Amino acid sequence: MSMLQTRPRRARPRFHPLTVSRVERLTDRAVAVSFAIPDELRETFAFRPGQHLTLRTEIGGDEVRRSYSICLSRAEAERRRELRIGSAVVDGGLMSTWLNEDVRAGDVIDVLPALGDFTVPTDAARARHHVAIAAGSGITPVLSLLTTVLEDEPTSRATLIFGNREPASAMFLPELEQLAERYPERFTLRNVFSRVPQADGSPAGRIDAARLEALLGSTTPPAEVDEWYLCGPFELVETARKLLEHKGVEQHHVHHEVFHVDRPGMTAG
Repeated sequence: MSMLQTRPRRARPRFHPLTVSRVERLTDRAVAVSFAIPDELRETFAFRPGQHLTLRTEIGGDEVRRSYSICLSRAEAERRRELRIGSAVVDGGLMSTWLNEDVRAGDVIDVLPALGDFTVPTDAARARHHVAIAAGSGITPVLSLLTTVLEDEPTSRATLIFGNREPASAMFLPELEQLAERYPERFTLRNVFSRVPQADGSPAGRIDAARLEALLGSTTPPAEVDEWYLCGPFELVETARKLLEHKGVEQHHVHHEVFHVDRPGMTAG
């Protein structure tokens, strides 16, 4: 007699009510929201850097769900017993406006465990160069990715090219500057502002193909990079992806995520 063997089904992820432990004002239009993770849910909410959380709430009588990237390293999340997301206000955005204007510490929000494939495993035995190109709220998963790399790979380096309108609008900028001070030989931060001149005296401007090629040519030759992370608006991600392809970078080393703002099922950031 034969018996049909089936693989056990994986439990379908479900929402869990989490308590907001703190809300930090990042800019006049962005906040960081942290959730306390109780001991009994630590394994459930284990994550890989670059993944996101999906939040669910009711706004104006309607259920609203949006996904936001985790923006803490694994080690820092474990130390705090928290997970943190960042949200920038989007004009007309239901969830982003609610998070920025109404949410307070002590509130309880339904949260789905971490999902997403915008991630690369760390390897303490390797010495790699990780380079991220991000703009606006695209910094949220990149912050988790690069900080974890610096903590988990002691001989690796990381470079971030970060585009924003001006310093006051840059999410997590003080935290990134502290990271550069903490790892002066291993982390390089290159800010690009579209509305104010750059620190080196070059004119204001967005990260277009010409500016990106100049930035990479002067400090970050693509042949010397092991892993690339592209995150932000579609135009930025496509510009960077095509440039790297033109430079001969193998596509399996180019990891990208386009941020769509405050739309159901999209990573909002």
